[in-house]
Amino acid sequence: MADTVRNEEEKKEFFDSPEELEKKVDRLAELVKKSKHFIAFTGAGVSTSTGIPDFRSGMDTKLETGPGVWELSAHKQSRGAAHKTTSVVRAIPSPTHMLLVKMHQEGILKCVVSQNVDGLHKRSGLPKQALFELHGNSNLEKCEKCDHEYIRDYDCCMGRYDHLTGRKCDDPKCNGDLKDTIIHFEESLPLDTLDASYQHAAKADLCLVYGSSLTVTPAAEIPENVATRRSSPGDLVIVNLQRTPLDHVASLRIFAKCDDVTQLLAKKLSLDIPSFNIHRKLIVSTTITPKGQRVEVAGTDMEGHPFSYLKQVDFSVDGEVESHNEEPAVIWLKNNMVKITLRFQGHYGEPDFSINFNSDKDKRIEYNLQYNPFTGVWSMTENVQEKNVDELATQMEQKTQVTEQ
Repeated sequence: MADTVRNEEEKKEFFDSPEELEKKVDRLAELVKKSKHFIAFTGAGVSTSTGIPDFRSGMDTKLETGPGVWELSAHKQSRGAAHKTTSVVRAIPSPTHMLLVKMHQEGILKCVVSQNVDGLHKRSGLPKQALFELHGNSNLEKCEKCDHEYIRDYDCCMGRYDHLTGRKCDDPKCNGDLKDTIIHFEESLPLDTLDASYQHAAKADLCLVYGSSLTVTPAAEIPENVATRRSSPGDLVIVNLQRTPLDHVASLRIFAKCDDVTQLLAKKLSLDIPSFNIHRKLIVSTTITPKGQRVEVAGTDMEGHPFSYLKQVDFSVDGEVESHNEEPAVIWLKNNMVKITLRFQGHYGEPDFSINFNSDKDKRIEYNLQYNPFTGVWSMTENVQEKNVDELATQMEQKTQVTEQ
């Protein structure tokens, strides 16, 4: 790992003139258009415009977030009131985050390798198979026994080297301890993530570095490998305000804020940068048993992975309200009608959302929820699936066994 202390020359910021920036982004756009395997490598600089401070920027930085976290610590100072910052869980992905999503959707970008732990790439909509978070994700925890992953709509980083969060795997056959996924200094990077990143780097003909000092290894070796491999080296483009140790092997060096490059690049590629919306999937499962009707409510991300984004679920039946804050939320009914009210973590001011649920048969409904944080409006689509009777019987038997234990 790199030393956190930087000298004045290393902290010095440079800015290309508007004319220089235009020419350089023209060149970048051409490289993107001709690339066959284009990857991006991101650092803290892609998130500063969202209000999340970086680590290494100097005391005289031009960034609105102000000096880096380590810089303030070294000078024994606190962040000034003039600096524009926000908490990680409230940050809205930047135009750079969203252009990367768009380029992946269009098949232009193969993957993003990130040093960031803020979770904004995941929140922006990049799918799991296209995102390699080398240093972990503050919203992700993992079972130490079965490796099952859980996304949380809150910070689950414990700041401890044992990484234990105090929660358990919800698989009754496992019940392993959950750990946060943050990689601390002197800890090894996850081998599967690192190997996948190296594999993409070995095939990449273009690597775009966005907002990284490229001083932290082994992460920085990934873009370096693209530029320096012996057989058919690829193009390395670095966007960063400070100089980096890899500037001498870069095909193109851009000194500008990430979003300024992004806005120009999107125009030159004729791409619209999508607006950020919050996407949630809600699974409501109904099981008819001799005991009555069992209704289970659980949250997932859009790829179906467990996602804790609900603070509370209220079930309203005949004017009586039953509140649950466990996961999943379960209620037993004597009739078919229930009003389900979802109460969210509310980082983006999400209002409660209610669903009038009516079912007299075994089925599973997927509700795709979308929230626009700029208008404060929810929208919803649903997908109804009839349950497989044999699968249902097995699931109920397992749940009964766990309850009896």
